[in-house]
Amino acid sequence: MGGWTCSHQRGEVCDLLKSSCEPGMKGCTLYGKALFADLATPSNEALKRREETKRAKNMQEFIKSAKSGI
Repeated sequence: MGGWTCSHQRGEVCDLLKSSCEPGMKGCTLYGKALFADLATPSNEALKRREETKRAKNMQEFIKSAKSGI
């Protein structure tokens, strides 16, 4: 469990998005960078896609280096 303070939050309003603060929503600085307990938070799906893309890129680099080493 962790806590954080967002520099864009002014009370219940996101100063960056000019709307109510909902951590993890699209446009939030945490979007796709953090996993939230609320499974409906859009950030969770974005984080999953980001990790899958990174994993695929790492696999491609591994295959490329393995082929050049043969």
